[in-house]
Amino acid sequence: MINSEIYFRNFESIDKEKKSILFIAGAGMDHRLVRSLKLPDSEFNKPLIIDLPGHGDSDGSSSKTIESYSKFLIDCLESYDLNNLSLCGHSMGGLIALDMAMQKKFSVQSIILVNSIYPISVAEPLLAKARISNGDAADFIIKYGLHKRLLGIKNAFSEGQELVMLDDLEACNNYQLDLNELNNLGIPISIILGSKDRLVDMKAVENFTTSVSSNTYTMSEVGHFTFFEDPVELSNLISGII
Repeated sequence: MINSEIYFRNFESIDKEKKSILFIAGAGMDHRLVRSLKLPDSEFNKPLIIDLPGHGDSDGSSSKTIESYSKFLIDCLESYDLNNLSLCGHSMGGLIALDMAMQKKFSVQSIILVNSIYPISVAEPLLAKARISNGDAADFIIKYGLHKRLLGIKNAFSEGQELVMLDDLEACNNYQLDLNELNNLGIPISIILGSKDRLVDMKAVENFTTSVSSNTYTMSEVGHFTFFEDPVELSNLISGII
């Protein structure tokens, strides 16, 4: 059930004549994902984002399934008559965006996967860190995913419930998607990668792009945290795609 204990950002000032993008954060992350994005005001609403259960400022419990997060966001959007809505997911958020489209509950104009692809296979060393604490998992992801040195990057991760990272990472591992069915939806899909991202499986990217009609863009000199490593270039790229 959707109530005041769910955190909605920028939903209070939606102009239905403008394009809207729902951003979906990656594993263990929250609304701080979009704090540095700047889309053209004349064409776009402010970046929309909803904290998932157990993440950021939303109550509730995290989930071990992408489908559960997808249903949660679809339910959240039910009371908003959004035109021109696109979905943009970072890492795990990309899987959620794809699943939301697969549910066919509302019209999706386009999908952007940022540092994300299907499938996401989480390595056992990262899962082992996540079993210890959210902080240990975040340190692992930062070590292998961050290219540019950014002070305070760990603050990008949610201070939500304990072991939320483990739930999120297992949700990624558990998710199953029919690429042919996705392709048949005919929704424009774009993939934005970081040239220094060591967490996205390039073989998975090759398989996905072979099976699903999509466009791929690569940002230079950034890793897995493009939203923080180069928000200006990412904002320009996203606004140019949609």
